[in-house]
Amino acid sequence: MSLSIGVGRIVRDPSRKDAFVLGAAASYPTDRPARQLDDPGGGVRRISLRYVDGALEQRYQRVAGGESLTGFRITTAAAAAIWLLAAVAIPTGTPIPVERAVVACFAIGLLNWVAFVLSERFETLDRQHAILSFLTSVNGLVILWLASTGGVLPGYGISAIMLLFAFGFVSRTGFVFAAWRTVVISVGYVVAVALYTGRGNLVVDDLIYGAAVAGTLVALRLLEQSRRRVFYQDIVITRQADALRAEMDRADALLHNMLPTSISSRLLDGERTIADEYPSVTVLFADIVGFTQLAGRLPAGEVVALLDRLFARFDELAADRGLEKIKTIGDAYMAAGGLTKPLADHAARVVDLGLAMIDIAAHDIDSRADLQLRVGVHSGPVIGGVIGHEKLAFDIWGETVNIASRLESQGVPGRVHISAATERSIGDLFQVEPSGRVLLRGYDPMDTYTVVGRRQSTVS
Repeated sequence: MSLSIGVGRIVRDPSRKDAFVLGAAASYPTDRPARQLDDPGGGVRRISLRYVDGALEQRYQRVAGGESLTGFRITTAAAAAIWLLAAVAIPTGTPIPVERAVVACFAIGLLNWVAFVLSERFETLDRQHAILSFLTSVNGLVILWLASTGGVLPGYGISAIMLLFAFGFVSRTGFVFAAWRTVVISVGYVVAVALYTGRGNLVVDDLIYGAAVAGTLVALRLLEQSRRRVFYQDIVITRQADALRAEMDRADALLHNMLPTSISSRLLDGERTIADEYPSVTVLFADIVGFTQLAGRLPAGEVVALLDRLFARFDELAADRGLEKIKTIGDAYMAAGGLTKPLADHAARVVDLGLAMIDIAAHDIDSRADLQLRVGVHSGPVIGGVIGHEKLAFDIWGETVNIASRLESQGVPGRVHISAATERSIGDLFQVEPSGRVLLRGYDPMDTYTVVGRRQSTVS
């Protein structure tokens, strides 16, 4: 005789070498459009490129702001340092008066340094880009003023403006902020060109300036689109990974609930052929007396609910004693001790489980049902293993299983019927009465015993 634990088909998840998933678990196809997932949605507005969903935009601002804070600090500190150097370089290399250059350079350098010092307050990306765009606009207008009044607008002035655009690109300024910053500087440039009275030709400078403006805006727009797309894809991937991980955890938990823990762990570790010999195990069978008649007079829902409550309590009792529930078979319950982990006192634990099950059935489940159990227990060797390909099952079989089943069927209701092998293993922990020699189907007559009760309150 053999009994099995059946589970749904288990397949290996190709993305995890150490995991299996139940065939019924939900799958998440990678080609599913992101908008169909249960998430805020990744749509952005056409002009501003901001996410349509306000919560997603706020999240982006916080995350991207944290990532960009170091760049913001480097940009403002570098700008402050360059303006301090310019206070020396401009009077030396240009006809701009010293007092005008020094005052302007120190003032703008100080402004950039203040932004650097207060940078920790600018935690969102919008705040950082607003400050950078303001600073860039002020820097650009001051450069144009110095270049125009000093007669060096061609060459020096345009070169300095190009440097500003380079800083704006390095800081990855948002497109909207880059656009209004460009408008401010362009107005200043147009005014400077209109007021320019020098002999130099500004056609080439105008061309360079226009190309720089157009190239920078296009590049920053593409950069922001890419940055937002990657941000949203990371969210989708994370949610898919979390959902898959949750499904894997549920599948693993279900497998652990349906199979002995050591067996399910071996399956999840990738072991495919599991066959073991267990030299010393105690097996218990319990059956409800008169269940067929009881099921005939109760509605189906009440029958199922009754069994559910009863077997749930049995599961708790077995787990409390470190025993393995093997299977429920109709109204019968099977458990074993010493099966997948060594227990020196597995026979005593299993007998104690049988007594507790009898008490639970008689008093704690449904007094109207008047439930009585027959319990049979035998100790000895068994063979266990996992069989099947499409549907896996953990089986145990051997004479120990057969004899325990026979002892249950010929036992006395409300008592635990044990073999001589089990009686020798439990010592003096229980009050035991001989039942005489009993003829079990398929075996020679053997000595059996009935457990009346416990001699000690607990079994260690």
